[in-house]
Amino acid sequence: MSTFQDLQLLSDAAYYDRCNYVNYNVDNILKETDKLKDGIYHAKAGNREVPLFKILMTNQCNNDCAYCTNCMKHKYQRAHIGPDALARIYMQYYENNIVEGMFLSSGIIKDADRTMEEMNHAAYLLRNKYSYKGYIHLKVIPGASKDHIKHAMQLADRVSINIEAATKDGLSDLSSTKNYDKDILKRLDWIDRLHKKNHSLASSGHTTQIIVGANEENDEDILNRIDYLKKKYNVLYNYFSSFRPIKGTPLENHEACDDKRTGRLYQMEYLFSKYNFTKKDIVLDDNGFLDLNNDPKYNIALENMDKYPLDVNTAKYKELIKVPGIGLKSARRITHLQKIGRKINNLKQLQELGVNINQCKIFVKVGGSYQSTLL
Repeated sequence: MSTFQDLQLLSDAAYYDRCNYVNYNVDNILKETDKLKDGIYHAKAGNREVPLFKILMTNQCNNDCAYCTNCMKHKYQRAHIGPDALARIYMQYYENNIVEGMFLSSGIIKDADRTMEEMNHAAYLLRNKYSYKGYIHLKVIPGASKDHIKHAMQLADRVSINIEAATKDGLSDLSSTKNYDKDILKRLDWIDRLHKKNHSLASSGHTTQIIVGANEENDEDILNRIDYLKKKYNVLYNYFSSFRPIKGTPLENHEACDDKRTGRLYQMEYLFSKYNFTKKDIVLDDNGFLDLNNDPKYNIALENMDKYPLDVNTAKYKELIKVPGIGLKSARRITHLQKIGRKINNLKQLQELGVNINQCKIFVKVGGSYQSTLL
């Protein structure tokens, strides 16, 4: 194959690695899937899109992950781009203002360390041969040595290692070649310890990813795991990838995951990280799943109606952010008005502050009155 054909094949294979700040609106979750062409992926950063060169070094792999297109049991065309060619191609993209950063992952070339050597060398060439100072995200291969991981963190702005499953048994269902504790969690611990000792190593933090719906794990399993990862290893983001059956893989007949489920998990994770919700706040059904039809924040409020309605003119910031329809910005605007002595007298005023009044109206008191029922 030509280098161009290799490039397209390896960029297509990188589809399943998430590296994007997601839209937490479940109705738009399908719009947040990767859009890849010739290795270019448009990730969101605030209010703008940042084009990243997102690619695998190779789609060859010695792992037998049952969900993965690169699974060694999957019979399809394989490709490999070496470090020199990869660095050269990237700089052509970068110097022509086509991309603003790189996300580099890989299948297993020979073993974990050989793979990390090639990935690190590509990043080394960018930093030293081409004097590239921009963004690099390197994927850490499960089972890689501590020295290779440290070298990756010296070269990259961000690193990540995919745990893929929320539990040890869950990973065993998906792969016989990865050890959950040794190959993944131990490496996460190394990454965290190295970063704590020297914040310049992977200065933008470290992330991970879970495949949702490929095994029997429920949302409670997943939420317990991401809470643990945040507290134990300071994981910056937990990305979720909805399982999709791929023809020719062991799970080709397995049911696809509903994208709304992934969206609800993202929403709950966001409530953990930004809204001070905890595990004890989660509302799950009898089987341990989040409600697909309602925002988890709304369901949590319904379960705690004894705390409502809140008077928006006296409620504290930490109370306001837990009200459905009131976000971080609108809560700050409300508390600012409280500080300067201005009263909110009606729902229209709340709406002008950015509040979704349809969601919040049964949970707030405005001007001494409130809507007492869902009707």
